[in-house]
Amino acid sequence: MLASFNQTTRYLFLAFIAMSVTACGFHLRGQVEIPQALKTITLTSEAKSNTFNTSLRIALTRAGITVVDAKDAGDDVLELKVNAITTADTVLARNSSNDVTQIERRMSTSYFIREDDGKSLYGPRTVSVSKTLSNQNSEESTKAAYNKSKEEDMSEELATQLIYDLGYAPLK
Repeated sequence: MLASFNQTTRYLFLAFIAMSVTACGFHLRGQVEIPQALKTITLTSEAKSNTFNTSLRIALTRAGITVVDAKDAGDDVLELKVNAITTADTVLARNSSNDVTQIERRMSTSYFIREDDGKSLYGPRTVSVSKTLSNQNSEESTKAAYNKSKEEDMSEELATQLIYDLGYAPLK
């Protein structure tokens, strides 16, 4: 069909498609612009997950955010406080013996941005991810290793989701 169009018609057709996709609100989801006030922060995490804390620090660095110690921070440095991570499982499938074979695990945390005096400027905000976990009726060691690797993936996704959400903080 496109082979029979002349070059001008092809360009108009492609421009029309591009405008249609843009008009519907579609955009590629990439790095968001972090507010300038959040470019240097202190971090307090009560997540109780070393995997998440490491993933969060990596994600913060990738987003151009510098994390400093609270004792070295000035009065204008804000604090990112992350609360404990919660998980919830929903059974999705069982086998003929009524053993669970598949679950959906939801991992979430809430966070907020505070001034050095403890006053909250943004939040609390909740971010969450979920993943379907299969092999729940496998041997216990296999199941534990599988679930651990999936939870590590979820920790990275949760950290990325938190950084993405920070981009919408109404701070200057």
